[in-house]
Amino acid sequence: METGNQSGEEDLPSDGTCDACEPDEPQQAVKFCQDCNFAFCAVHADKHHKSSRHQLQDWGSTGQGEEIAPGTGEAVGKPESPEGEAEVGEGEEGAVGVSAEAAASPSRVAEETVEDVITKARNTATVERLRCTEHGQEGTLYCKPDEKIICVMCAVQGAHREHQIITLREAYLAFKEKEAADLLGATMQMAENIKVKWTDPNMGTEALQAFVHGQFDELHRLVLLEEKRALHLVDLKEAVAISQTAEKMAEISAETEKLKEEMAEITKKLSAIDHGEEPNPAVSSLHKPV
Repeated sequence: METGNQSGEEDLPSDGTCDACEPDEPQQAVKFCQDCNFAFCAVHADKHHKSSRHQLQDWGSTGQGEEIAPGTGEAVGKPESPEGEAEVGEGEEGAVGVSAEAAASPSRVAEETVEDVITKARNTATVERLRCTEHGQEGTLYCKPDEKIICVMCAVQGAHREHQIITLREAYLAFKEKEAADLLGATMQMAENIKVKWTDPNMGTEALQAFVHGQFDELHRLVLLEEKRALHLVDLKEAVAISQTAEKMAEISAETEKLKEEMAEITKKLSAIDHGEEPNPAVSSLHKPV
């Protein structure tokens, strides 16, 4: 139920649900905006704060959310007692605050889960986009003649086995050095060409239309080529980053295994010493008195 101000009318009492939710599926209100006099659930409270920068208070901390007496539209106050006042006095961060946070937390957890799922899906899609569709392996090499990211199987026994193969980093640096199409210059030249034809008295309407179409077709071709170059450069940059990450992870894994072996050996020696076993001669020689 809306709690906002209406012209010529007094503020309507809230029923404790979010004023921004769909009327047939309202969520429990957890925040209240005194500037707008609206109650919000956790999701809509966050959106309202980001868009308006209004300060929101916990639902119930400003007298909102009190129980409404049936048929009267008036709030029914809670019985006053010294103990009750003491509890509220201690707990602006206590009873009311905790209940509001408890009500808000499921929605926040759900939001975070959705964001995690979206991020994971994007990362997965990115990796799959660079994966070889023929062999299902990750693209780690580059075919220079075909200007295509390929996998090891493509280079060894696939369609690119006799082509010039270079590393992804070499391809990225080479593509990055390529001069981009001068779209601004091409546009200005096109405008100049059309202007010249426009002032030509011997140029008929149909011929002028055909010339204009031809000029724009050429410009469109240049734009598509530049778009293809830019997108391919993005793919190369991403493939290089993924490849470097995989190499680093392999190095870390190898170092981890090495450390595990060393720790196992140290643990074995310490265990032997604890059980009073004869230490290794190579080790005991280090402790002989001078």
